[in-house]
Amino acid sequence: MTATTPTARRQANRTFALRFVAGVVVYLAALILPGLLAGAGVPLWLPALLVLPAVALMAWANLDMYRSGDEYQRSRVAEAVMLAFLLATPLILAVGVLQFMGLPALNWIFAFSLLMLGWIVGTVVVAIRHH
Repeated sequence: MTATTPTARRQANRTFALRFVAGVVVYLAALILPGLLAGAGVPLWLPALLVLPAVALMAWANLDMYRSGDEYQRSRVAEAVMLAFLLATPLILAVGVLQFMGLPALNWIFAFSLLMLGWIVGTVVVAIRHH
């Protein structure tokens, strides 16, 4: 193997990054396009449908990354996902309860953003912990 030949791990990381970034770009388009098309006569729910392929791309990237890892890497991913769940779920529930008490209604994409942020925080915590 030469220095220019990518290892299996490096190739998996590249594939993950490419798919995940593509999902984030499509997700951002789903957030931005409704505002840009507000007066163009396009139903605002139509560009919001881009969230579906965005989530599919990010899920596909994460599933492949998870499957490509060994037992130690899988345990780290599982721990990061659990931390994301533990961080995001109370926040989402609190926002729901506060909406019943007068907090302005927030877009449902807000909950997905909290889950993504929780996953990022969980991944960073696990990386620091296992470093």
